[in-house]
Amino acid sequence: MSGVRKVNQIPRVEGHGRIELERRDGRIVGARLVLYEPVRLFEGLLRGRLGEELPEIVCRICSICSTVHKVASLRAVEGCLGIAVSRQTDLLRQLALQGGQLASHALHLSCLALPDYRGCSSLVDLQRTAPKELQRGLALKALGNRIQEEVGGRAIHPFNLLLGGIGSPPAADTLRRLADELQNLLPAARATIALATELPEALPPVPPLPGIGVSGGPSLADYHIVSTDGSRIAAGEVMDWLDERLPPEGNARVSDFTGAGPYLTGPLARMNLDPHLEPEAAMLRQHHRERLLGQPVTASHLARSIELLQAMARATAVIDELLQEEMRHEPAALPTRRGGSATVLIEAPRGLLLHHYGFDDAGRCMAARVITPTAINQGAMAASLTALVGIIGGADETEVRGLSERLVRCFDPCISCAVH
Repeated sequence: MSGVRKVNQIPRVEGHGRIELERRDGRIVGARLVLYEPVRLFEGLLRGRLGEELPEIVCRICSICSTVHKVASLRAVEGCLGIAVSRQTDLLRQLALQGGQLASHALHLSCLALPDYRGCSSLVDLQRTAPKELQRGLALKALGNRIQEEVGGRAIHPFNLLLGGIGSPPAADTLRRLADELQNLLPAARATIALATELPEALPPVPPLPGIGVSGGPSLADYHIVSTDGSRIAAGEVMDWLDERLPPEGNARVSDFTGAGPYLTGPLARMNLDPHLEPEAAMLRQHHRERLLGQPVTASHLARSIELLQAMARATAVIDELLQEEMRHEPAALPTRRGGSATVLIEAPRGLLLHHYGFDDAGRCMAARVITPTAINQGAMAASLTALVGIIGGADETEVRGLSERLVRCFDPCISCAVH
């Protein structure tokens, strides 16, 4: 019997996608990922809008990723319109981004990935079999959300982050309380790394892929991308290099990398690219270098757990710097010019995020492009699924489906972002 078997929605990922299994002569010979979440046309919504409107719109692309979309959009609009920001505003944005990293990584590790290693089909089952691990992860996620709330006004779709400024800066007492909470939850973060280190291998070793990302250190942003195979591409050339297209099926664009792909983006790629790791994270990377350096995608959980600890260290360092000076109100700034274009490269929890805008002389957006980590990772997921099916050979449909779902969850796809 031959044909394509459409598996129902993949569980424990953000958004709606499925895996299609190809059967030939009674054997599974192929698997592909189809992201069928409806198209949402955010880029079209931005055209014709004034600069201050764009960040408020694009942060609605995703609830999990709303803070990083907001900051990326603010930076891109500011670059277009010649708006400068103070050191305080930049630090507060960095703090919000670290809160987003913490919340996203904790959610993935404790709620989306962990059930694969505890034989659970739901969080209800996980609460029964691994209550301490689940509650530890939820506590870390809650702290990440509180950081975003105190800086951005709320954890989802922050309204306190403004063009060129900040609506109402957090009080010094608030920052000290957050620093204390970060310190108190460090043991939980280290326990999460130990857990990720000890997780049994749930997948056969698929071939590693080259990784891409920015090398911006604590700010998570830079003006070029680098890769583990030595490529270095300036921001103005990145869109052409990523070379997005729509696949025959599905609604999320796929990056072709001008024929050089696929590449992996996200925590595992960053762990192999970032020269600015915090001391403890750098020590952990060195200790687990053999496992991380080869970049098998199954090591992504370990990389994500190390980044979780690093986000806490970076958040603490930012708070320390903010407390050295008196917090002050910084209202939104006025543009120094009406037209221009800018491309911003920033690391979202799931990987490289690009926002590009162009404005006319009337100060309205005439061009908008958003490229998300999951769109970039689609090629990597496809290559890894193909390799997986080739490795497991004549496994039955149930086993192939289960292993394919686990593999996709290693990438922590954000499908809403991918079909923006």
